[in-house]
Amino acid sequence: MIPDLRRLACLAAVTLAAAPAPLQFVFYETQPGDTLTALAARFDAAPAEIAVYLDPPGEWQPLTGKLPGPGLLPAGLRLRLPAPTGPAGPAERRLPDQEVIFSAAAADFNPQAYLDEQGGYLATFLERQVSGMPAPAAALIQQVGLENSINPRLLLALLETRCGCARGPLAEGANPVYLLGVQGWKLNGLYRQLVWLQSQLTAGYYGWRAGTLTEITLADGSTVRLAPTLNAGTVALQHTLAQWYGRGEWEAALADFTTLYAEMFGDPWARAEAAGPIFPPGLEQPALSLPWLPGHTWAYVGGPHSVWEKNGVEAAIDLNPGGLRNSCEPSEEWALAMADGVIARLGEGLLVLDLDGDGSEHTGWALLYLHLEIRPGLKVGQMVGQDDLLGHPACAGGPASSAHLHLARKYNGEWMPAGGPLPFTLGGWVVGDLPGTYKGTLTNGETVITACQCGTRATYIRRPRQP
Repeated sequence: MIPDLRRLACLAAVTLAAAPAPLQFVFYETQPGDTLTALAARFDAAPAEIAVYLDPPGEWQPLTGKLPGPGLLPAGLRLRLPAPTGPAGPAERRLPDQEVIFSAAAADFNPQAYLDEQGGYLATFLERQVSGMPAPAAALIQQVGLENSINPRLLLALLETRCGCARGPLAEGANPVYLLGVQGWKLNGLYRQLVWLQSQLTAGYYGWRAGTLTEITLADGSTVRLAPTLNAGTVALQHTLAQWYGRGEWEAALADFTTLYAEMFGDPWARAEAAGPIFPPGLEQPALSLPWLPGHTWAYVGGPHSVWEKNGVEAAIDLNPGGLRNSCEPSEEWALAMADGVIARLGEGLLVLDLDGDGSEHTGWALLYLHLEIRPGLKVGQMVGQDDLLGHPACAGGPASSAHLHLARKYNGEWMPAGGPLPFTLGGWVVGDLPGTYKGTLTNGETVITACQCGTRATYIRRPRQP
């Protein structure tokens, strides 16, 4: 009897040891801009493992069965997810999203007035441009901020972190040619340093939004898995500071920057609250028409790609008037307003159309047109109607090998990925992603067109004549 009891006890112990440990969960409340795909990547979970608490019926249910589509999740959903395995980096949210992008929180900020008040190195700094004309630091900061929709306050604060040059004299050891301390080919001068800086912020911010950035590599080569409950603004900061610091210095730099930013510009969270959430519940793109004349045919030559600098968020598409023309001579075809709006900004080859009527590209929907020979007489603040003539596709405003139209969208200052959760839709044609930059589709019903710079008939879209 005793041996049998011992054998049974051993079998029970083996059974208990072999039993799987109970599944551990974490709980999360969705933020504006969250998507199911991104959350699954951040928490290292399958979408089917994510549950939402519904009241009624007062229970957890699979989130995948409760979504109307693949778009943005409503903010404030109570989710239950499997606990990620392994350690993660610091989880404190240090910077709101509105302080990274050029949102309404930055619309009234004047970099020159701030630098003049501080009286530091950058207040009188001038940099010679390609044109030969000198440009002040404030103008370069504003330019890079507008072009890439990055908050000028943040650019200034990161400059102060690296060179002490926003509020005082140039810090000891700082290089006036490389104010951010980043040296390399084509990185000399303030403008190029700022372009590099915005690229780091953009990579962190939009990589977190998309769920493609879940780990960062620090300057000492070590890696840190990002805490899955962070916000995009904090990840942008963490990713940028990681370019300069190893693990111990990096965590200290995050805390120091939080203090510095508040000293320079006040409470960023209060500004974010006053500006409101970037994405309101139920956000949809307004109806947009194709940007050319009815009865005319253009080609879809460029799928989702970066808006301004290389390697940015893929929010832009390219359309070629009347098929492929390997010439930068302005086309005779007209580019049209895709919706009613107010011209918010004009530049060389550039027009930004504000769709909510307040004249600001930092609030509501805004459309960016690039490589445009702008129709004479248009001016900032002017109202235009859908299908009004804006200009002719050309090569103006940036690198281009042939006349074409480069289009992108923003909402509340945030670039909207062309093939993302709220896809770019023009005249019933919906942009889709394919692997690789400039790759993508336009779909209308059962008709699918794949972007190709070849400009063959397979890429043609004819806008129907109005009845």
